[in-house]
Amino acid sequence: MGALEQTTAIEIEETRISLSEAGKGENVLFLHGNPGSRKDFASLLDGFNAEKYRFHMPDRPGHMASEELINDNNDPWLDTEVYAGLIDKKCDGRAVVVGYSMGCYIACKTALRFPEKVRGIIMLAPFLTPEDVFEKPSSIPELARGAIIGTLLGILMPLLSQTKMQQHLERVFAPGKVSDEYLETWMPRYTRFETLMAMIVDKNAMLKSLKEVHERLPEIKCPVQVLIGDADKVCAPDRQIALLEKLPAVKISHLPDAGHSLNLSHPLDCLKALDDLFASL
Repeated sequence: MGALEQTTAIEIEETRISLSEAGKGENVLFLHGNPGSRKDFASLLDGFNAEKYRFHMPDRPGHMASEELINDNNDPWLDTEVYAGLIDKKCDGRAVVVGYSMGCYIACKTALRFPEKVRGIIMLAPFLTPEDVFEKPSSIPELARGAIIGTLLGILMPLLSQTKMQQHLERVFAPGKVSDEYLETWMPRYTRFETLMAMIVDKNAMLKSLKEVHERLPEIKCPVQVLIGDADKVCAPDRQIALLEKLPAVKISHLPDAGHSLNLSHPLDCLKALDDLFASL
């Protein structure tokens, strides 16, 4: 933990959200990927201007130290109320939102639902559409509510996810190599049953809201700065750019030799994108 970083928790929508905060300037809310945690952005703490910015880095609902968001109605927009609550309670009602991977999609949802709260958006390796255009929401969250099936899933899912999760992390770090230390630290956390369920819930929410979000992207009028790694093995850059170009005030920057993990591999470029966005406000 950096010297300026403090970890705390807050209750929003009857859900305990754990977050780290650092700095004392303009409010910036960070939304991590899927899987992920607030530690996705730890590399940015070494070089950021703590006098200019105040970073708010939550574990999204269901991930790591934050509680699951109870969503009895399966509302695919309910998570945006959590982020709006964070902006109200921690960011004085308005913030620049930085999304990484799926966090970019969630940032768009939040800006569409609460445009008055989002001053601008930074997108790092945006994941705005799945690779499989015919992908359907998973039934696993519903099945997991049953006592017997839920117990079996709790045992089997962490075991069966090991190989697939390692392959995913290898793609995340490509064209570089994921370190043994990273795998030892994060594989056990990303393959916990609770984390796997949170990932599926998030993906389901994306798939259920996908058509509406894509159609409404032109409504996002705030400035948007995008960083894309041209060697990204997780999100096909061309497919993401086709959607990004619908945003009225977007600026897209390419990093030729970079992959998906821009927040970890290119922290200075990410911080420069933040400076550039604030210069445009």
